Amino acid sequence: MAIEAAFDVSGEWFPLTCVFEELPDAIAELDRTVPTNGETIPYFWLRGPNVASFDPDAVSHPDIGAISVVETVGEERLVRVEWAPDRENLLTVLLESAVVLVSAVGTRRRWSFEIRGDDRESLAAFQSACREASIPIDLTRLQSLSSRTDESDALTSAQREALLLAYERGYFDSPRQITQAELAAELDITRQSVSSRLQRGLRRLVGTTMFD
Repeated sequence: MAIEAAFDVSGEWFPLTCVFEELPDAIAELDRTVPTNGETIPYFWLRGPNVASFDPDAVSHPDIGAISVVETVGEERLVRVEWAPDRENLLTVLLESAVVLVSAVGTRRRWSFEIRGDDRESLAAFQSACREASIPIDLTRLQSLSSRTDESDALTSAQREALLLAYERGYFDSPRQITQAELAAELDITRQSVSSRLQRGLRRLVGTTMFD
């Protein structure tokens, strides 16, 4: 039985966090295009303030062989990454495990991941590998695909929390009764994290309720 899991981890454990040295307020999101040439996680989108000034040549990390901007869409940048991991971190654990990376969203402080395994054993093995590598992942959701019974099942706990608070505080009212910065203060996270959780949560709800 296929199992999905969601987890958060401190930014220091994922190599692409080095991008935030140049863009501290940006959000990075895994592009969902599946490569056909065997590459792993080759593309990320960068969003946020000052993304237009991003200089890939200024980014350096021992686990990144090369990084370049391949497309500009409005205020967003599609970034191509060639990995060259030479030490144990979350990337190497993901590459060596039997789980599939479904999505990843990161800020300067934290990354949020969704993974899928063929069974519970594959997820348990991934968690064990993280523990052995001393990578402190925070599991936020674990469920079988067949257990989805309503639209709320498609949300992570963090997304659900942000959406409920936004609704209760009047964020979706017109005019709005609260700002993202105020929501961030209540949740004790960054404004960029609030924006990401609301955007991804709403996208999941629409995808689940309006499409088969």
